[in-house]
Amino acid sequence: MLLSDLHTHTTFSHGKGSPQDNVLAALRLGLKQVAICEHASAHAFYGVRGARLAQLKAEVDALKLKYAGQIDVLFGLECNLTGFGKSDVPADPEFCDVLALGFHKGSVAANWSGVRLALQVMGIGRNPTYNADAIAACARKTRLTFISHPSLYIPMDIAVLAEMSAELGVHLEINGSRVTLTERELRLAKSMGATFIINSDAHSPQRVGDVERAVRAAREADVLDRVVNYSA
Repeated sequence: MLLSDLHTHTTFSHGKGSPQDNVLAALRLGLKQVAICEHASAHAFYGVRGARLAQLKAEVDALKLKYAGQIDVLFGLECNLTGFGKSDVPADPEFCDVLALGFHKGSVAANWSGVRLALQVMGIGRNPTYNADAIAACARKTRLTFISHPSLYIPMDIAVLAEMSAELGVHLEINGSRVTLTERELRLAKSMGATFIINSDAHSPQRVGDVERAVRAAREADVLDRVVNYSA
């Protein structure tokens, strides 16, 4: 049974429903927690910033109060890897309840190392170890909750991420929209002490909690016992 869905999007970025729509969907499913986890500022197309970010935060905070006692509503940001050890994670770690970090097409590079990452989307200079080290360097600087869809746009060395997960308690996401970790990678990460989180990455209220693909992948790799938000 899924206990929480900490990766959902709304019309504040490129989703189709409101924050309240996602909360109501999670309530109907009996989830204990749901997070509105929009793209952070460095995403050129979908990043939420400035006055719109303040509006989003205010809406989610109001929903926390409105549905207190029924479901925990959390405010999150899906942050962008913008260079080696560089990201758009807010300077104040208390600003968010949930902090995800991943590489996204469309994120603005912070420096040459960010350009090096972006070029790999086109297949130029792919380097999984460098990419995973770049994520791990960010994780060691701040408080992260999970790494979103590892290896989706550029390849990641899962052993490096697993070591970071075991060391820092940062979960590796098994994404319900697109499972990006192979069975071999899931088994390897588990053997190294990593923990996992299953999320929907919903872009509409109808997809909140839709994690069948992710649960199936976790079960086939025998890692469900390491998924922090799932109970058999």
